[in-house]
Amino acid sequence: MSTIETNLFARDFVRRDLATPIIGRTPLALLIASVEGATAATVVLGSALAYHLLVLHTAIGEFAWPLYLLFAALGGVLYGAFSVVATNRFLDQSDPGHRSTMPDAFYGWTAALALTLLSAFLLGSIGDLSRVSLTTAYLTGIPLMLSLRSYGLSLVADRINRGELHYQRVAVIGSRLDVVNFLLNGDLWRQGHHVTDTLYLEDVTTDGRLDLEAVAEFAKKSVQQRTDSMVIVAALHDLDAMEHLVVEMKRFALNIVYAPATTNRTLKFLDVVPIGANNALRFIRKPLSDFAVFTKRAMDIVLASIGLVLLSPLFAVVALLIKLETPGPVIYRQARRGFNGESFMIWKFRSMSVTESGYAMVQATRGDARITRVGRIIRATSIDELPQLVNVLLGQMSIVGPRPHAISHDAQLGRLLATYAHRQRIKPGITGWAQVNGFRGETDTFDAVEGRTLHDLHYIDNWSLILDLWIIVLTVFSVSTHRKAF
Repeated sequence: MSTIETNLFARDFVRRDLATPIIGRTPLALLIASVEGATAATVVLGSALAYHLLVLHTAIGEFAWPLYLLFAALGGVLYGAFSVVATNRFLDQSDPGHRSTMPDAFYGWTAALALTLLSAFLLGSIGDLSRVSLTTAYLTGIPLMLSLRSYGLSLVADRINRGELHYQRVAVIGSRLDVVNFLLNGDLWRQGHHVTDTLYLEDVTTDGRLDLEAVAEFAKKSVQQRTDSMVIVAALHDLDAMEHLVVEMKRFALNIVYAPATTNRTLKFLDVVPIGANNALRFIRKPLSDFAVFTKRAMDIVLASIGLVLLSPLFAVVALLIKLETPGPVIYRQARRGFNGESFMIWKFRSMSVTESGYAMVQATRGDARITRVGRIIRATSIDELPQLVNVLLGQMSIVGPRPHAISHDAQLGRLLATYAHRQRIKPGITGWAQVNGFRGETDTFDAVEGRTLHDLHYIDNWSLILDLWIIVLTVFSVSTHRKAF
């Protein structure tokens, strides 16, 4: 690409960005927070008003309007403040559309109501507030706030992905070819980034010496354009040379960030971690902290123990029906690939006339003649999976996680999709995010494999106890979970 072509490309890129509406991340976060805060205040006030008018039959003129308006407004402001934080965290992600927002909404709503009650207690007004209406407001607000947050941010993510919304201004500096590659391959316009200007180092270098005054002028111009971040694109071996650029820009209120000069967009830098006196780039982070592992394991033990006790009568009935219909074991064990690629034997109620080892098998399909009459019922209701509560107690599985496949299928799917094996970074589960979103059953197409894998990776990247509990609820009540069961 010639000098003229690269200049025209950069100019056209900036011109296209200028045609896209841009709103700063702070105004965007405040806009979302104002809607969510107003909704939160309405829930608190509406619950109190409904309870007093419909249950206590209080005349509307006798309703304590000033008191409830005050604390409804306080709850709305507090929830709005938490919304601003959550929205900024959402926008900080490299792919905002694939981040779970449910935990932030739940924690924010719970904290907002708790702080509102604390304020009422400190002001001596806690006795004047109806406990029934506040409890109703909290319980009503949970699904409402979760739905509103999910819907609102999904709209924002959709507009960002279509290139219709920019919230981050960036300027790019580097050699001509590196800058063009960065703009061309980075797909910035569909990631919420608005390119304000570019600077080619060849244009400000004379006799091998960089014109630092020209660099400073470029930075000053970027500040006037309200640029958020200055991106320096350079090769890793040019780090020492980049120091001059960084030092020159320290006097300006800009984020100075580095992007490696490469066409590789697969390998991602997560953050910088100190290793002794050195700075090291982190590519991959453990999916769960030690505390998260402990918390998830504790929940697994409690739920699996309760489940085995409560479901023991159902187990006895199912075992009897299986034994009466066909000869063979009631429960069979099959080899599956689990955490960190380790194999284990999964427990299942036998639903077929065969018991395959998992090392060589044919995946069941809809209408499969091998599935017994009892097997069709327990497969459709997922009862055949319940003995895996034993695997959970043994520490081989979790209640929620990516569904493990037979070892023979695992090898095939791994060859079909490179990221498939990344699901093994966390314990497999009895149910998972992919299953409650309709990705269960046969993996007979690439789209089915990719969809299941992407949902499993999304779960791993966004794990929380709230998400686990939500998946358990959806497993029981969601139609999507059972749509492809057979």
